[in-house]
Amino acid sequence: MLTENRIKEELNLAYVLSVAASKKFSTELTRIDSDSIDATIRYNGKLVEDSILYSPEIKLQLKATSGANIDNDQIVFPLSIKNYNDLRLPSTCPRLLVVMCLPENSEHWLQHSTNELIIKKCCHYLNLNGFPDTDNTTSVTVRIPLVNVFSPDSIYQLMVRASKQEIL
Repeated sequence: MLTENRIKEELNLAYVLSVAASKKFSTELTRIDSDSIDATIRYNGKLVEDSILYSPEIKLQLKATSGANIDNDQIVFPLSIKNYNDLRLPSTCPRLLVVMCLPENSEHWLQHSTNELIIKKCCHYLNLNGFPDTDNTTSVTVRIPLVNVFSPDSIYQLMVRASKQEIL
């Protein structure tokens, strides 16, 4: 039987896989997550005419929460110090924190009918590259702008920027 946290993780993964696939991107799951990477989104080939990189990719750390703390149009999210440090340091591939915000009541997380499958609420992303070092030893509170919706359009634009070696 899945725990509530594991169900949240599975819904987050289903969301990310669906969003990426809708834009013809593949998603590779990380079998052993020792580097704060749960999944990698890839495009095979040259994404746009002026791409610099062939076969761009973006690595993702996936988190999920129910009843997210929202303050000033930002999700206030406690992130483990290990994940914070792994995601903020320079890397050859862009890395994003992707947080799924689910309703508080688990009965509202997913709805199904013969016409549609709905996962309630959505994911938001944050690039922590370049964030400052911290003296915290267990977690760091990050603030994710609500405008950073992890959507088909946003992942496409992020992948285009990654293909051009632009900062996400």
